[in-house]
Parts: sequence; C-alpha cells; structure tokens
Amino acid sequence: MKTYLHLPLLALVAAAGPALASEPAIDIYGFVDAAVGKETGQTGTHLLDDAGSRLGFKGEQAVGHGLTASFQIEARFTPQTGEASTPFWKGGAYAALGGDFGKVLLGRWWSQAFLKAQFAADPFGEETVGLNYGTVGCGGAGGCVGAFWVDKSASYEFSANGFSFGAQVAEKLATGKSPYNAGASYANGGLYVGLGYEKPGVADASWSSATLNYDFGAVKLISGYGTGKDVLGSTRRNMIVGFNAPVGEGNVIGAFDVHRDGGVTVTSKLALGYQYHLNKNAKLFATVANDSKAPSSKTGYDVGMLYSW
Repeated sequence: MKTYLHLPLLALVAAAGPALASEPAIDIYGFVDAAVGKETGQTGTHLLDDAGSRLGFKGEQAVGHGLTASFQIEARFTPQTGEASTPFWKGGAYAALGGDFGKVLLGRWWSQAFLKAQFAADPFGEETVGLNYGTVGCGGAGGCVGAFWVDKSASYEFSANGFSFGAQVAEKLATGKSPYNAGASYANGGLYVGLGYEKPGVADASWSSATLNYDFGAVKLISGYGTGKDVLGSTRRNMIVGFNAPVGEGNVIGAFDVHRDGGVTVTSKLALGYQYHLNKNAKLFATVANDSKAPSSKTGYDVGMLYSW
C-alpha cells in the first residue's frame, strides 16, 4: 500500500485541513526480493536478490503555469545482510519539470532505450534467475554495451495516444565523449512495439534494440532483438523469445535467449517459471533456467517471494 507524507507535517498539525491539500505528497515505494537458489554458472545454494531490492521516495506538485515539479530518489540494499548498496542512492535520483510539452529530468535515470525497448523484451522483467541481461547487450569480454542507468544526465520524455518517446544525454566522460540514447514505443490494445538506440561514449560502441509483443489474453508473446558493437570492437547480437500466460492465480513465464559475441554464442539460456500472486503486493515464485554455454553448473533455480509496496 502506498504511503503519503505531507511535509512539513509538524508545522501543519495545528492548521490541519485545507492547508494540507496544498502540500506535495511524498510516495514511499519499494520491494524486497528474497529467494533461495543458484544462478546459472554458479555453484552451491545461496540467498538471492535478482530483482534488486529497493526503497524509494518520489513526489510531485503543481507549481502553476501548467507545470508540475517532481523528484525521485531510490536506494538499493541487500536483504540477506541489510547492507546498503554503493552508492546509497543507486537507483533513480533526479529533479524534473513537466507540462504539456513533456517532462525534463536532470540527474540519474534509466536509459531511454532500456525503458522503451530492452525491459519490455524480457519476459521475466529482469527478475528471478530467468532474467535476461542480453537485451541490454550484456555478455562477452566487453561487458555490457547498453546502460541500465545513466549518471549526470538530462532526459526528455513525452507520451500521448499510446506513443512514447524519450531522449537522454550525459556529461562527457574521460574519453571526451558524451553518452546518449533514445527510445520510442507504441502501445495499442495487446500490441507493444519498442525501439532503442544508444552510444555509451566509449570507443565506437553502440547498441540498437527492438521488441515486438502481443497480448492475446490467454497468452502474451514477447520477442526482442539487439545488435551492436562493444568497447573492444566486437560485434554483438542478441535474440530473445518468450511468453507470459495467466494460469490459476498466477502466471507461467518462459524465455529463450541467445547472445553472440564476435560470432561466438556465449549465452544460450532457456528458462521457465511460475509466479503465484498472493495479493496485489506479494507473489511467490519458482524458476528453473539452463544456460548451455555457461562454463560450469549450467542449471540454475530459485524459490522465493517478492513483496512490494
């Protein structure tokens, strides 16, 4: 359940009533992912947190002239130990101003290519051992080509009539180049189409991605394709297909992801899982995955719960 705090609360207690309505509402959100299992390529059983447990604060307020000011800060932590991630605000951290023109965000925010194309291409939604970072160009000696988050960035977002567009540019790196990316998507009924392009600002690396999904009701079919070049100059290719089907009080999810680096297949991952919704906030999940290209321990699994608020 979302919680709203009105600030400054103590100063308004004596004047409660109409004055409170003019104050910004602060939304406290997050989730805890707690599971037992092992990743593909990993040995032994461990406590897992593949989704990235987090605690965040965000809020917005109309400031006149048809404008809305907003902010978001998000911390990540490890539920197995309670330790905070480094940096503490490892998720989004921005201030923004929006209106009929769209929204401008300054700070740390998701890559627009990730938001519009790459995330939608993963049937597991970057959760459980079934997740697929290959949609972001990850896999191989050159690390990830695409970015999940972009520091010191300026982002622009606009949405209307099922169409959504975003562009982002960041401060120059030590290489003397500025990372930039853009993404666009269109949603209508069960159809979703997403496109993304990004230049991380290192060497001539780039990543192009696309997703095409359709929800038939009985099953949602999901597909994605990515291509580009990593910082070492190696050509990357990624292909993913999958599905999400409601069954009982939950969903059966499956995915097959293939990632190639320099013409060599480095990931060939098949995953199948079931997620049972206890209510709108809590779900239980069980997943099994097999990566035939993993150097060892090719099969992974998990059993756990994710609770969100």
